[in-house]
Amino acid sequence: MKTRLRLSVFIPSFGIVLLAGIIGLVNNEWLISFFQGAFEGAYANFGWLYQLITLALVILCCFMAFTRVGNIRIGGKDAKPKYSFWSWFAMSLTGGIGASLVSSSISQPITFFEGIWGELDGYGIEPGSVEAALFALGRTFHEWSFYPYAFYGVCGVSIAYVCYNMHKPVNVSSSLVPLLGDRANKKGVSAVVDAVAVLSLALALVGTLGTFIGLATSCMKNVYSIEPTKLMMLGIMFITTVIYLISSVSGVDKGIKFFANLNFRFYIFLMVIFVIFGGSIARILSESVTALGYWIQNLPLWTFDTGEVGGPGLIKWWTIYNWMFWMAFAPVTGIFLAQLSYGHTIRETLIVNWIMPSVFAIIWMTIFGGVAIDMQTSGVVDLAAEMAENGTYVAIWSVLKNLPFSQVLIPITLFIMLISFTTSADNSVTVISALCIRDRKIGDEAPKPVKIIWGVVIGLLSFLLMAFASGSKGNDGVRYMVVTMGSILSVLVILQIISTAKLVYECHKETAQKESC
Repeated sequence: MKTRLRLSVFIPSFGIVLLAGIIGLVNNEWLISFFQGAFEGAYANFGWLYQLITLALVILCCFMAFTRVGNIRIGGKDAKPKYSFWSWFAMSLTGGIGASLVSSSISQPITFFEGIWGELDGYGIEPGSVEAALFALGRTFHEWSFYPYAFYGVCGVSIAYVCYNMHKPVNVSSSLVPLLGDRANKKGVSAVVDAVAVLSLALALVGTLGTFIGLATSCMKNVYSIEPTKLMMLGIMFITTVIYLISSVSGVDKGIKFFANLNFRFYIFLMVIFVIFGGSIARILSESVTALGYWIQNLPLWTFDTGEVGGPGLIKWWTIYNWMFWMAFAPVTGIFLAQLSYGHTIRETLIVNWIMPSVFAIIWMTIFGGVAIDMQTSGVVDLAAEMAENGTYVAIWSVLKNLPFSQVLIPITLFIMLISFTTSADNSVTVISALCIRDRKIGDEAPKPVKIIWGVVIGLLSFLLMAFASGSKGNDGVRYMVVTMGSILSVLVILQIISTAKLVYECHKETAQKESC
């Protein structure tokens, strides 16, 4: 049967993306204020809920990984993996993160270390102190490792099991089958769930492309003294969109796999460069080990703090904001991760989708965040002052300018960011497009024209919002849209948690009965 467009998914999601672009062009101040108000309302009323959702996901991941449920093989006991271990990990790691990993590993620890926007006020920590350094690294570990990656862990496993082992349709709504039964895949329910999930990921992708545009224009301005223009933004958008579309239309086995492996090698290269030239690695590692203990010591409070202690400067604009951003990505990204998990056990899937990316993030933040704090404290460069004046995008370039061979390292790093975004975007476009197609099985890809349409409109919207609705922080329009969609998707994530918990209980009970026979 010839594949057909799912109009009930494609039209509303695609239409709203176009509408957002038009509004951003015509009245960008209204767009920013509307979505900012929506985010602030969600935080004020449901900040406590987002913290509990994240904790529930971590608990679910732990239970699935460390009990007999983890022995269940995705696809059945005879299923064989399709990808080698390192290709699988490279696609899983790079498919879930974008260019923000490179910049955030510098900007976020420095922001926390100096409390640039009041992040330390609630906990009464003196900016620039030894405790501030421990807090900066520990808090960055908290917001970039096991807690956020639990979103991917649960969504990936639940969709993989339901689609491969229970042979249900490849939709986000299928993850609710253990809870709702076949009602989850009725046309109306399935269309609403998938349309909202597609819209959320499309806007999240707009946000990550906006981040890359911001990083690239910041590089031009602060390194090469070239003032950003709308034409420059358009050129960056065009180049990036062409690259990730080439990868996406080439398919998972060719384009996405190639760029993921290339990106992973660049990550290792950049880490080695920072270890060699970034400063006293012994001091950085010593400080980071202590920061791990500081994180573990404060984990209960940080897990449950809704802003009553930490204050809005930290909890609202960092923690809750980040959780909502991951919510926007997770449900649809789970389909991509599920596709890679075929033939592996649930435990192996969680090791690759949850544990290993979290450990990688901690190592990454240790090296880059440690180097940044070392430069700040030693007086090599006042990163905090530069960020307060020019925004967070400038941090990575300020650090690189103070490393040996900076004239070579800066363009290489910019290229790594481009590849990093490409590997995140190509799988997202692939899955978004696939969800707009009827009668497909997991692993089937959408026709190339559908991918191209989505890729082009996402690229154009990111350009319009960055050029005409950037706001005071550089990408306010896209930031607030994404987290607003994340707050809407929290309803779906809650249902997925309940559904997955029920599935885990039944699987645990079934495996226990088999072992007792």
